[in-house]
Parts: sequence; C-alpha cells; structure tokens
Amino acid sequence: MTTLLAFLFALTVLIAVHEYGHYRMAVACKVPVLVFSIGFGRALYRWRSKNPREGQNTEFVISALPLGGYVQMLDSREAAVAIDQLPLAFDQRSLKVRAAIVAAGPLANLVLAVVLFSAVAWWGHPKILPIIGRVEVGAAADLAGLQKGDLILKVDSVEVRDAQHLRAFIRGDLGDQNTSHDAEKTSVWEIDRQGQRLSLAVKPQLTLIPGQPDSSPVRRIGAVVGVPSETEWVSASFWQAWVQGYGQVVQITLMTGQLIGQMITGDASSKHLSGPLTIAEQAGQSAQRGLPAYLSFLGLISVSLGLLNLLPLPMLDGGHLMYYLWESLTGKPVSLAWQRGLQKVGLALLIFIMALAFFNDLTRLFN
Repeated sequence: MTTLLAFLFALTVLIAVHEYGHYRMAVACKVPVLVFSIGFGRALYRWRSKNPREGQNTEFVISALPLGGYVQMLDSREAAVAIDQLPLAFDQRSLKVRAAIVAAGPLANLVLAVVLFSAVAWWGHPKILPIIGRVEVGAAADLAGLQKGDLILKVDSVEVRDAQHLRAFIRGDLGDQNTSHDAEKTSVWEIDRQGQRLSLAVKPQLTLIPGQPDSSPVRRIGAVVGVPSETEWVSASFWQAWVQGYGQVVQITLMTGQLIGQMITGDASSKHLSGPLTIAEQAGQSAQRGLPAYLSFLGLISVSLGLLNLLPLPMLDGGHLMYYLWESLTGKPVSLAWQRGLQKVGLALLIFIMALAFFNDLTRLFN
C-alpha cells in the first residue's frame, strides 16, 4: 500500500506542476485557458475560481486516472472562436508566446527539482561515509592494498563527498571529473588509515552483474563501499542549498543526455530504460527511508519528466518546439499534412519506448 500511495502521490504532484507551468505561462501571456485537468477519464471533481483573472474562466478538473493531464486553451484550430476573441487564441499568438507556453511545462519540472534538491540539502540528511568495508581476496581493492576501515578522501585529486559519490567514481559515471569508462584506467586514491594518509593506485575490473549474464560488464573493485553504521548528518546553508540543488539538476541533465546519446549510438544498453513498475518500486523504497529520500526521488523523477517532454517527438512538448524552430527558420508553419504524418511516427516511437521500458521492468521483476 505504501508503494502504491507513494507512486500515485508522486505522479499527481509532478503532473500537476508540469501542467501548471503551461497554465501559468498561458495566463501570463493572456491566452484564455478553458480547462486545466489533472488526470484523464471520468471527472471526479470540477470547479471554477470565484474570482477569476481578467479574460480567464478556467474549469479545473480532477479526473479518475492520474496518468497525465492537459491544459486546453482557446484555439481556433479546435473550435470556432468569436471574432473579438480570435487575437487571444493560442494559435494566433506570436511564435515567442507559443514557444514560451509549451516550454513552461518541462521547465516547471526542472524548477521543482531544484527546489526539492535544495530543500533536502538545507534540511540535511545522513551521509554514509566513503569507508571501505569487507574486501574480497584477489579483487581490485585487495590488489591495490585497500583494507577494511580505510576512509577514502580523494580520487585523482577530486574530493569524495560520500559513499555514493565514491561508487560513481568506481563505475566511471563521472567522466567529467578525471575518471573514465575505460576499465584500464588506474586512479590514484588518497586514503586515511587510522590517521595516516596514504596514496594507492586502484584499477577497477570489468565484472558481469550477478544474475544478469546478458548485461554489459560494469567496473567494480570487489569491496563493500560505505558502512551503514558510519554516517554523519550534513546540511547546507540556505544559499549553499540552492547552489547544490541547481548543481544536482545540471549534473542529472548532463548524465541523462549523455546516456540517451549512448543508447542511440549503441554504446549503452536500452536496459537502462525504466518503466512504471520500477518507478513505483523506487517510490515505495524511498518513502520508507524517510522524507529526505522521498523528496530526492521526486526531484530525480521531476528532472526525468521534464527532459522526457523536451525530446523532439511530435507527441511531446519538444515536438511542438521542433515545429516552432522550423517556423522560425523558414518563416512558415509546418503544414497540417506533415504534422499528421509526424504525429503518427511520434506516437509509434512513444509506444515502442514505453513497451521497451515495461519489458525491462518485467525482466527485472522476474530476475
């Protein structure tokens, strides 16, 4: 039940913020919003503001299926519009206005992520120290001379923040910070061993993930990284928290973009795609770990939702922005015939991506 509630709450909040971004920008640009709906299907509750903004009389709707939402604006392509209202219709507004309204949804998700990550940093959270636990005999850690209880201070002169950060170094996820995906890359680790500072050369080994023989090998050192009992509470100042929150969103965005590019070129496996089952599982697990973990989960999914909607697929916000880019370059909008054709292609691609993500979920579940 916790997993289901945590998942539904996350979905509702993230969708509401996304649609509110569209709605708020439309209102700011004086484009009449007819309907603001969270969810699809049968309407559970409807209402209108008692004191609507000038030119607005939006109907707000909560629907039964919290799997999406929409903002319906005045648009002469969808229904007849009175002559005096025509200049206000979405499709009659300038290219900049239309682009701003469309982009506001994904940007609202990115802003929410900054707020959530900043709140967690300001509030504080337990940090698992980058201490080496059990070391496997003959593994990379053992060959490098690492011992149980070693506190890792730096990797290639870059300060290690916590155990999770150290794991990212080992996997090679921080290529912009003097690490590499190359398994042959040897890193210099600065450690603290009972008050004595040492430097060791550590060379991770490529290893298959247990139970997943078909997966790509990953870099491992053959040691437990991070001892749960060895933690400390860390919190940032108000301004430092905002800087950290913004930095996390930038880092996740860059890593996601890099991963998408690698999947397109075939350098990364499509098994990295996760669907609703995995997201629901992660929602439940993070909720059980406490509010900071759950807020961090919401931030991560909010970034993912924002970036997903910016992909140049006709069914998504990024597809509309792609049309507007074409219009700005050629001086004329994309024809309806082309839009219909591209929409079919975009729908087919979305269905394929969703099916692949769901298949990955089922594979992980049964493995």
